[in-house]
Amino acid sequence: MPLLSLQGVCKSFGSLTVVDQLSMHLDEGEALGIIGPNGAGKTTIFNIITGDLQADAGSVAFDGAEVSGLAPHKRCRSGIGRTYQIPHPFAKMSVFENLLVGAVHGNGERERDAYGHCVDILERTHLTGKANAAAGSLTLLERKRLELARALATKPKMLLLDEIGGGLSEQECQDLIGTIKDIHAGGMSIIWIEHIVHALLSVAERLMVINFGCKLDDGDPQTVMANPDVRQVYMGISAE
Repeated sequence: MPLLSLQGVCKSFGSLTVVDQLSMHLDEGEALGIIGPNGAGKTTIFNIITGDLQADAGSVAFDGAEVSGLAPHKRCRSGIGRTYQIPHPFAKMSVFENLLVGAVHGNGERERDAYGHCVDILERTHLTGKANAAAGSLTLLERKRLELARALATKPKMLLLDEIGGGLSEQECQDLIGTIKDIHAGGMSIIWIEHIVHALLSVAERLMVINFGCKLDDGDPQTVMANPDVRQVYMGISAE
């Protein structure tokens, strides 16, 4: 049984269909990359998985249970962790306090019981030296690391990464990839939406391409990237 399963999921906004009869899955311990043109429906899929949006049709199952009717906070506590494209930490709170908020409200831990877990996450995300710094004072890379750390503070079974590499320099992106690799190597199941394809290919074991809310291809990353239809839609390279 896959850790996550979407079956026949649909979502429209008025006359605009954003997700169209989409079925997909994630196995436990797997890293899945998702690419597609802007407006293809990628972030909407994440919002449906987390409960920020309700699907018009179809089902979402996680860890063996149907979660389509659950509120976002209940899905979070069931083990679905998520980062957002633009980090919005609690700017006046310290980095460590931001993690405590994730642990207490995202996972239901008592604050003092969460201290050790949050210290461990600081180390894993290379933020130990910034533990007492105000989140609003961080660089973009540090804010991206904090976004990742806050998601980990909820003790997820699955991590959804939404364009976490966006806006970073090549070196910064490589540094962050190293952290994500380490997290995945520790057994974390990951779905990563990203426009920086080489970043995805360095982590993802499977690649899925979305276009107009439909699955265009899904499988081995190198095979998918060689698909003429994918090259045409995503890279504008004619099959001819």
